[in-house]
Amino acid sequence: MSNRYTQNKTKLRKGEYLRENNTFEYKWKDKRGKRRSVYAKTLQELRLKEENILKDTLEGIDYSKLDLTINAYYELWKKIKTGIRATTYATYVRFYERYIEPEFGKTRLKDVTYSSVVMFLKGLIIDKGLGYSSVRNIELILSMVLDIAVKDDVLRNNPCRGSLRDLRREFGSDAKDVRALTLKEQKIFEDFLAKPGRYHQYCPVFTVMLWTGMRVGEVLGLRWEDVDFENNEISVNHIVLYYSKGKGKGSINRINPPKTKSSTRTVPMLPKVKEALLKEKERQDLLGITCNSIIDGYTNFIFLNEKGMVLDYKKLNHRLDWISKEINKEIHTGTDSKVEDFPHLHNHMLRHTFATRMREAGADMKATSEMLGHEGILITLKTYTDASREFKNREIAVLRDYYEKAI
Repeated sequence: MSNRYTQNKTKLRKGEYLRENNTFEYKWKDKRGKRRSVYAKTLQELRLKEENILKDTLEGIDYSKLDLTINAYYELWKKIKTGIRATTYATYVRFYERYIEPEFGKTRLKDVTYSSVVMFLKGLIIDKGLGYSSVRNIELILSMVLDIAVKDDVLRNNPCRGSLRDLRREFGSDAKDVRALTLKEQKIFEDFLAKPGRYHQYCPVFTVMLWTGMRVGEVLGLRWEDVDFENNEISVNHIVLYYSKGKGKGSINRINPPKTKSSTRTVPMLPKVKEALLKEKERQDLLGITCNSIIDGYTNFIFLNEKGMVLDYKKLNHRLDWISKEINKEIHTGTDSKVEDFPHLHNHMLRHTFATRMREAGADMKATSEMLGHEGILITLKTYTDASREFKNREIAVLRDYYEKAI
């Protein structure tokens, strides 16, 4: 039985009760008329909760939805979110369903706090080994989902707000951004692909990626009619995207326009690229491989697996991961521990390497930007600012020689 007085005979306010176990309870009705209660060990703690409840009531917080999970609002976000490029949307979905949905996404909205968000994001870095830039993308999609709950008057404010501030101080400066292969590393990689063996079949596709700077979706979307062998040009006019069909249901290929308007472009074809494409054609003819992929009416794709289906970008990343490990085994065999590890390869690193080689070669930045499909030079400069140690040493030597001659 609940009492209206404390043990020292202090009269409780309306809705406050002293319970038989000497804890306190506050009862009220939400705006829908549903009876609700909160509990506290002390009267002071209870009244702090009352203040928040009163504030929520005045601000119109809808308590009827607080038991919904983050995942429930994610499904709502997918239905109502508009104005996002298809490539960006696919990235958001991939990040959410891989990192948020399995565990943190099951959290009820009433249990989501600033501290719980921070600990979740921090765990992605410490426990799962994600880089700060990846966690920043995960926080972005989580924030967009929770922002709908704020607009629906379920949450007073977005608990993601400011959650990256402390993580940026702790991990941001050490974040492993995408870097380019050095000239030495690039040669090691290309020499490895050129050797007969289980990875030699990937030499053409990785060569095209490395020497054109094209995005992986652009390369995998290439058809033979997109290649002009006479004028040595490649037309980039569409991309292959992979959309999730839902948890445990796999993915489906789709054809989309290039990432931006400027991404529709013509890329010059270097002799090395032309040779790689012709070798791929020769390999497929020898093995009797023909294209069996038809994606939104598009077919005759260049890069196929043994079943004649378009290559999967995830599997390409897996192959690059295996190649990195194999190269490391080779360079460490018969050497001491001072030999530097070969870097972990992934698809985007090859694009980054192309941009870096262009910069080191002194290529015109506008031309480089157009070949990469960027909307402007500033994006190229902001995104690809790498320069190898050899290049920087060479450039500073120019300044040194100039200065010595000047004096």
